[in-house]
Amino acid sequence: MILGHDRQREVLWRALRTGRLHHAWLFEGTRGVGKSLVAETLAMAANCERVTPGTGEPCGECPTCSAIRRGIHPDVTWVRPDEDRAARSIPVERVREVVRQLGYHRFSARARFVLVDPAEAMAEGSANALLKTLEEPPAGTWFVLVTHNAAALLPTIRSRCQRLRFGAVPVELVERWLVDVHQRPADVASGAARASGGAPGEALTLDAAALATRRARRDEICRALESGGDAIGELAGRLTQGARQDWAPHVDRFLDTLEELVRDAVLLANGRQVDDAEAAVVALSRTWPDGPARCAAALQDVRDDLVVFVSGKTALDAVLARIREEVHAGRRG
Repeated sequence: MILGHDRQREVLWRALRTGRLHHAWLFEGTRGVGKSLVAETLAMAANCERVTPGTGEPCGECPTCSAIRRGIHPDVTWVRPDEDRAARSIPVERVREVVRQLGYHRFSARARFVLVDPAEAMAEGSANALLKTLEEPPAGTWFVLVTHNAAALLPTIRSRCQRLRFGAVPVELVERWLVDVHQRPADVASGAARASGGAPGEALTLDAAALATRRARRDEICRALESGGDAIGELAGRLTQGARQDWAPHVDRFLDTLEELVRDAVLLANGRQVDDAEAAVVALSRTWPDGPARCAAALQDVRDDLVVFVSGKTALDAVLARIREEVHAGRRG
């Protein structure tokens, strides 16, 4: 079920109906907002055996739609980071194999799709291996690149794609969806919807226990930001102990919480209500607009660095120091 994004779907479905679907798309927006689901549904809509007349919506139930949803359709290929590698990147060998397979005839689909998610996980070599095919794909083949950070992609990749931006889903809509479809308690649904910032995929991961963990993590971060540099170093060191594949998921959640703090500071600076704004958030809001913008850029930098295997502690030290500097500037101001 796609939540929101009515305009984006209308753009895509109309292009399908009129035979004007661009050969390469770049879906960009925050994590968990629904970009990958729309990409999958687009592949269904192009191949559905019982597509809805007029709207072009796929039925979601025919053998073709079912195979695409289960990830087993031979003509719909997902290109994702290699889970067996410590660096969460898409290896060049994987891209070359996909390009090689595109030289064969389609198995059964009317339209073959290659879905790259997240596209920024392609290192320069992987991206270059895709360029020529992305520009001139075989007949009947379409690409969708899903990204959380379009700026991290090679300019040559971006220039070959039709870009489509996916914004946040209204929090009220996410909350209703959690209650009505997923039977979440109202208080948990409300907290998850707000904490996700309008990203249904993220909200779905936040049950009562996850929200409590998130609250504790947020308190820990704020204490470190409000204290000296030693606290930041200790926190970064503790988070990145052990093997990279063990700490990487926890660091990803940690960065999500940092982004939530920056988002709350922006809301506060613009007169919006924020639940229980900590002193660090209040201070950061006073540096609007430049302070939060610098923090957001630093957060994106650290995510990009971690994809290419930069030291975890070094990357966290840098982003925490940047945010702490802005927090202290807000206090002085």
